[in-house]
Amino acid sequence: MRVYHHYKMWEDYPAGFYNNCSGAEKTTLISKAVEMFNDPEKCAHNMRRVINEWRYSCEHNLTNEGLNKIAYIGQAACCLYAGIPSTVTMEAWSQLSDEVQKRADRQAEKVLNEWKNKNKRIQLCLNID
Repeated sequence: MRVYHHYKMWEDYPAGFYNNCSGAEKTTLISKAVEMFNDPEKCAHNMRRVINEWRYSCEHNLTNEGLNKIAYIGQAACCLYAGIPSTVTMEAWSQLSDEVQKRADRQAEKVLNEWKNKNKRIQLCLNID
């Protein structure tokens, strides 16, 4: 089971998470995503912003057992950081070193666990872990 919210309630939707872009704009946004992931403090800060500022998007996405929650947190952090769409973040990810990818994944897992601890009532109601 999971929590569903209408897309009009999602904070990620108006922030540009599902947008498209191309050309120079896309190149600039890829650079911004790489910049964020390469800065451990900036990365951690924006990942925490996701769980603190996007209540409905997190409930909708982080209770979805079929979703890569670690990837969602990283993509959402880039969107909060610089309005970067999720598909652009996916492209930027391939430009990161293995070390940076692993560090970002560990940070996203830590943030996911923080969200789970703060939202135990949801987990109890839905029986998820």
